[in-house]
Amino acid sequence: MNEDDALICFQRHSTSKISSIDDLENILTLGFRGEALASIASVSQVELKSRTVEQEIGTFIRIEGDEILENTKISCDKGTSITVKNLFYNVPGRRNFLKSNQTEFRHIYETFVRIAISRPDIYFKFINNSELLFDLKSTSLQLRLIEILSNQFAQSLISVQSGNNIIQINGFISKPNFTKKSKQDQFFYLNNRFFLNKNLNYAVYSGYDDLIEKGDYPSFFLFIDIDPKKVDVNVHPSKLEVKFEDEGAIFAFVRSAVKTALKNSNLVFEINFDKKPDTDKSEETFHYNKSEEKSVPSNQPEFRRDTNFSIPHIPARNSGANIHSIFEAEKSFNPDDAESKEDVDTTPENIYQHSKKEQEPFNVWQYQNKYIMCQTETGLMIIDQHAAHERILYEKALLWLNSQASFSQQLLIPVTVELTKIDFQIAESLKEELNSLGFNFIVLENDKIQLTGLPSDVKIGNENKIFQELIDQFKEYESKLKLDKRDNLAKSFACRNAVKSGDRLSSQEMTGLIDNLFAAQLPYVCPHGRPTVIRISTEELDKRFSRT
Repeated sequence: MNEDDALICFQRHSTSKISSIDDLENILTLGFRGEALASIASVSQVELKSRTVEQEIGTFIRIEGDEILENTKISCDKGTSITVKNLFYNVPGRRNFLKSNQTEFRHIYETFVRIAISRPDIYFKFINNSELLFDLKSTSLQLRLIEILSNQFAQSLISVQSGNNIIQINGFISKPNFTKKSKQDQFFYLNNRFFLNKNLNYAVYSGYDDLIEKGDYPSFFLFIDIDPKKVDVNVHPSKLEVKFEDEGAIFAFVRSAVKTALKNSNLVFEINFDKKPDTDKSEETFHYNKSEEKSVPSNQPEFRRDTNFSIPHIPARNSGANIHSIFEAEKSFNPDDAESKEDVDTTPENIYQHSKKEQEPFNVWQYQNKYIMCQTETGLMIIDQHAAHERILYEKALLWLNSQASFSQQLLIPVTVELTKIDFQIAESLKEELNSLGFNFIVLENDKIQLTGLPSDVKIGNENKIFQELIDQFKEYESKLKLDKRDNLAKSFACRNAVKSGDRLSSQEMTGLIDNLFAAQLPYVCPHGRPTVIRISTEELDKRFSRT
């Protein structure tokens, strides 16, 4: 810019892209009101350097809180450079709302990544506290993704290209075996503008059909180009929401494009069988469990991913009691034996403490590979296996974090994990806490760590995935919930390592899980507040069936 434009660009609306009412229906720029520079200059210290191609010398302007303090000539490169310092220095009330440096850095990182992906043709640098994090030369979208994400992940992407004379879509989606447990690395761009849309996210998900399991989420980087007259980008001040003229048609188009890309990608799957066929039984047939709601017959090997779970042992408060006494103590516990009426409490936890001897084995079975059903003397106990195991692991993780006395199983061969820049920063900042949980690792160069040990209750195998899912869950909770760092890490560890809905458990595993659940401090809810157990009395069942 020349000197006149450099001086006026900080005035409100002076850089507006709108010159007529018709321009509001043809917005292709990220902003259009001309308010950003004026807003930034009013709450920070700003320096601007600018030179046109024709000029031999440029303009330097220094502004603090909307006041121009310096306007001089300077030798500089052609183009415009703007430096912003001390954000909200003159608005202390607003400054108090800023989070920690680490949290604010992550917000800046996310914004940088969104823009860098949207414009691979532009050269970007990202420097944090004098450390060069990214030096991204102008390149193609695929190479830009390799530079930003881990090389292994970026090379697992499938190209998407589809369109007609009305709408075009291009970009990449992840292969079905590279899904994540969180909705991260999902990027939609409309005419190069990053936006959020849950319906279109589901359109991508539904395009995979049965190729991914419930609870897994694909990554995608998809660019939609459409006539700006058919969308409204001025729905929300953050400009992260858009409104389509016909969202149903866009949904169908995105889903179809994903289906076509997957169909043309010649996918080859790795299949793990959880158990070997029993040759002593009748002829085996391989069964693909398309839905976690369907159980697999006991005489068939199950076709699904490795579940990576184990049932940990938590010492019970009453070492003489076990699962049989919890649910069958009603047979032997006589209320008349209590010293007072206040001693009579038939909740599972107190029955657990009152019980003095083991009873005969009781009925316990699994329903839909999701719930553990227990027959008791007075009714039916139903336990959510995932929620119950989450509670167990959560309390155990908090114990480890507070006492720093976890047990780590050392790996015979250390595993190198390649992380993104932001994940590497998180791992470094949580190194002490992760070590307390049992994740022993060495920090390497180039955003890599070397895992040397895992928590004793984590099944060895897929170490890369286990660690990455923990970091992903930590980020998701951090962005959605206001949690203490250790509480967040404990919840993330419990969520990612608990048995899942759809995991088949043996009788011994079910019994061990219930034992440990009622040895917990707060057995009746998971760390997120969902119930772990419900009870249906025989009297209630009789009422339902109109029995008197």
